[in-house]
Amino acid sequence: NRKLDFTLVNKTGLTIDKVFVSPTNDDDWGEDVMGKDVLADGESVEIQFARSETACNWDLKVVDENKASITWTKLNLCTATEITLKYENKKPTAFIK
Repeated sequence: NRKLDFTLVNKTGLTIDKVFVSPTNDDDWGEDVMGKDVLADGESVEIQFARSETACNWDLKVVDENKASITWTKLNLCTATEITLKYENKKPTAFIK
């Protein structure tokens, strides 16, 4: 299994309730991987998951406190150690380290 763990930093201005990750070419979101109840704006959390996928490109979906979902697509988790999520003018952007 490939180690795809990363630190997720919430700079969306919203409180995140759930986090889902899925290979870009897969339609199944699977389970919430956040590992804690909520992620407030400005906080970070370690996302740990191992999947038998060989994909590097993953989509990430969050559900915020208003039950709205926001999706970031084609994040390269093979190289990412930290992903900062931003949501400005209704446009999801991510900064990857």
